[in-house]
Amino acid sequence: MKRPNPTFLTKAVEIKEKRHNRIKIAIIVIAVLSLLTIFVIKVASMQQVYRERFPELVGAGTATAAETAESSESSEQEEIPVTETAEASEETTEDILAPVVVQDDEPTEETTASEETEQNNAPDVFVESDPVYFSDSYPLQTISHEDRDVELDQLKQDVINYMDLYSNERICFRYVNLSSNETLGINDLDPIVPGGAITLPVSIAYYERIDKGWTYPTSVVTYQGEEAPEGSSYIADTYEAGKQFYLRTCANLAVTMNDNLALQYMLDSMGGLENNWSAISSISSYINYTDSVIYTDFEGELQRGPHRTSAYDLAAYAEYLYTAYINDPDLYQPLINDLAASEKPTGIRTAFGEDTLILHMSGTDVEYSAYTDVAIIDAEEPVILVIYCECSSADRAATIQADLATYLARYLTYCHS
Repeated sequence: MKRPNPTFLTKAVEIKEKRHNRIKIAIIVIAVLSLLTIFVIKVASMQQVYRERFPELVGAGTATAAETAESSESSEQEEIPVTETAEASEETTEDILAPVVVQDDEPTEETTASEETEQNNAPDVFVESDPVYFSDSYPLQTISHEDRDVELDQLKQDVINYMDLYSNERICFRYVNLSSNETLGINDLDPIVPGGAITLPVSIAYYERIDKGWTYPTSVVTYQGEEAPEGSSYIADTYEAGKQFYLRTCANLAVTMNDNLALQYMLDSMGGLENNWSAISSISSYINYTDSVIYTDFEGELQRGPHRTSAYDLAAYAEYLYTAYINDPDLYQPLINDLAASEKPTGIRTAFGEDTLILHMSGTDVEYSAYTDVAIIDAEEPVILVIYCECSSADRAATIQADLATYLARYLTYCHS
């Protein structure tokens, strides 16, 4: 048998190796191209997401060299950064609150109407004010106890003489000294129409329910467009139907602005006045607010109906709050703050001056010409003063409050003169 040519075998092996190498190279090239294709497709698919998430950066990397140079030169001259795209320019303008140039000189009627009627219905965050505190100490009395008794009798006579002088008006007066328990009441047991002043005992019951976990200040109520029951309402006058409020906001408006609708929202969240009257009446209920009473008003007309109280009861509620606050300041601090921030005018401040801390709750019932003010006054001594009057107008009521409060202010000053 003839042996194969060695040269031929060597060439055959080389050809076979070249074929294998070509196949390997082809496979590698195909694999690399495939990976590049997948990468390009992936980048392209993320481009839209990139545009949506970072619209202010789109086009930032595509500025021409000339634009970049011009921007750099402008920055050196004016020291104000300039971006190249319209979107980036609008974003920068908004951030620095620079004036925006509008193409149209005047807004269209449609835009104006939309701006006027637009309302954010979400509840506004309530921010507590800085806490208000009573004095830590008070000056010592400088007169004898006998002289004080004489002056207290004179205070009583001054108030009686005033009421006799204006016998065509119905006036009730109650004074309580929180440090000595000294009291003075004239017509303080007569039925009165408290109006919004009833918010004081309701607010006390409200915070005690919070303490027990039965009510939450973060609960949300919605204004449905209803009118305020038996009085005015800041909510009804200011907002459109659909606006939401935290109960804490309602508690604040009920005290500071006599908002009867806010008070009603509080009562609804508490299960109504009837469900809370037992707690309120345990403080004081010489005249039961839920029962019907009969009395004669300042015009000599016989009146009959519920929702009456007395100056005695209102003073008892204020005294209870003062003591409860001293014992548990954290719980009642919001109510103390609201009383100090009352936006309703009071003649009592006229008598004691702006420097005296006065926490007060006003009440007005126009139908019965009834005006009430119950105040905790941090003067030379901490005192409570309740003045109720039925008279011709709110201005006249403010005058009565100022006159009677002046008698008390003079009495306290004399005791420390």
